Amino acid sequence: MKNKPKKKKRTLTYAAISVGVIIIGMSIFFVYSSEQAKMRGQAFGKAIEFVQEDIRKQTHMFDSKISMFKQGNINKDELLEFAEKHENEMEKIILRYDNLQTPKLFIPSVKLFKLSAETQLDSERYTIEWIKTGDDAAYIRSDSLWQQSLQYEQAALLEFNLVQRQANP
Repeated sequence: MKNKPKKKKRTLTYAAISVGVIIIGMSIFFVYSSEQAKMRGQAFGKAIEFVQEDIRKQTHMFDSKISMFKQGNINKDELLEFAEKHENEMEKIILRYDNLQTPKLFIPSVKLFKLSAETQLDSERYTIEWIKTGDDAAYIRSDSLWQQSLQYEQAALLEFNLVQRQANP
């Protein structure tokens, strides 16, 4: 009979140790998982920052070339050659939005950032059409799309910052 209480004690000890190991293991997993999520979030933040910065640089170069053209510092052919390269570069940059490892909560803001960039590119295409043809309707359409692009970007920033504040109270 003395064997049974000893066996029962041993079983309880093993059970307690097992529960302790499971609790410690789960704690380590959750801390590790949380750190991984934080690192993925930081990587996403940097990646979208790079995409946005590349779009800003391309748009600035385009605007500079347009100003140079208007001032007579470059001719129409030089501008159109640049515009073709610019359009190709912008399309490549815009495609980078699709390759982001976007956390679920940030998907709406990334879609708005992409829409803003696409609308900006459409605006620039109408500017080029205006330069090619002299059609004022193309220039007006370009201006309208440019304003729409800014609205999309502002909405994207608002959404992005809102989600970011909720994630990091």
